[in-house]
Parts: sequence; structure tokens; C-alpha cells
Amino acid sequence: MLSSYEELNQYVIEDFNEFLNEGLSISQVTEKLLEEYYRGIVNSKVEKLVIYLRIALLSIERNYLREDIKAELMSMINELESIPTKEEVVSENTKQILLDIERFKKKSKDVNKIL
Repeated sequence: MLSSYEELNQYVIEDFNEFLNEGLSISQVTEKLLEEYYRGIVNSKVEKLVIYLRIALLSIERNYLREDIKAELMSMINELESIPTKEEVVSENTKQILLDIERFKKKSKDVNKIL
């Protein structure tokens, strides 16, 4: 992983808020973030999981979640066993990722009720 879990999360949060402040919709912000973090997404399954998870949680906080993000994230969560987390993430980060996955699962159900 290029950055620590906390650093990567902070970068995504800052960029998300910056793009929103520029007047972009959440869907446009999502697209811009996927472009911005493309290298990490294609080079590391763990980094991809963290980026998608943070985008999803930030979007859900605003009662919106793009279907493609949800579908890709659910696919990654379902295939979690194949992600080489032991090689890329220290155990403290692994625990935080798993906690965020649980938050996503709960909140994505809640946002579906709203929509």
C-alpha cells in the first residue's frame, strides 16, 4: 500500500470535499476521484478496496451511492479472502478496514431504504 490507511482515507476525504466545494455533483466527484486514484486502484487490491470504501461511505453520508461503486465494492467484499491483505496491510489497518466494511454494509442498507 502506498500510504497508510489513515493517510489514504484523509486524502480521499480532502479531495471529495474539495471537489464538492467546486460545485460538482456526488456522481461527478466520484468519477473524478476514480481518475485521481487510478494508479492505486489498478496497482493494489487493498488500496482499491480502501478508496472505494471511503467513496461509498462519504457518498452514503449524503444519501447517495452510485450503483457501480456499490456493485464493485460488494464484489470486492465478497472476494475478500483473495485480497493479499497480509502482504499489504498491517494488522491494525486490517481491523479498521473490516470495521469500515461493516459500516458500509449497514449504511448501504439504510440508504436503499431512503432511495
